[in-house]
Amino acid sequence: MHCQLSRGFTLIEVLVTMVILTFGLLGIAGLMAKGQRIAFEAYQRQQAVALATDMAERIRGNRFLAVACPPGPACTAYTMGAPVNTPVGDGLFYADYRSGTVKDCATMACTIQELALYDVALWDGLLNGYSERQVGALAPVNLIVGARGCIEELSNTTGVCPAPPAPATAIFSRTLRISVAWQGNDDTAAPNSANSSCGMNRYGAETKRRIVTYDLLVSQPCP
Repeated sequence: MHCQLSRGFTLIEVLVTMVILTFGLLGIAGLMAKGQRIAFEAYQRQQAVALATDMAERIRGNRFLAVACPPGPACTAYTMGAPVNTPVGDGLFYADYRSGTVKDCATMACTIQELALYDVALWDGLLNGYSERQVGALAPVNLIVGARGCIEELSNTTGVCPAPPAPATAIFSRTLRISVAWQGNDDTAAPNSANSSCGMNRYGAETKRRIVTYDLLVSQPCP
């Protein structure tokens, strides 16, 4: 009569299995961490697109843009409020709105100039994260790291306008570029500054700067 003995695992076999399993788990953990970073980058870009679209809709709602420029290149109250060299997003305009320095056009009648300042102030607050706060906290939750917003005029066709006073049917167009810049997690190819220099040199290396742009064409009556 033959007896068959069952063979167990040796200590060395158990240790080898544990080492292999550990390396496998470390690889999975690394993939999960990388996936989270990529997901956060995508989330920030999605929020930036939403913020750029928000300002575009505000401008469309005040399409007869107030021209409030010093002598020199043509601009609008929007481009003066958020120029490329001093973008909004630090909360200063929003602080002026909260203090009453900027008129609350949601509750009071405003001129188109006042409405433009109101729009820029609210956009400044959104960029700074004032739309969301932690429970019991006064500081805003920044949905995008170091978000900054810029509005610049790319072109206008005022040259087609007849001598004032122009008839009501005479119109010209402006093309505005709305940009939202922020700081990314990892180094990538630096954005093309020819498209927009919004946020340039504000995040250390340019390979950390991210940006989305929205070009908006609006029509206005000739003066």
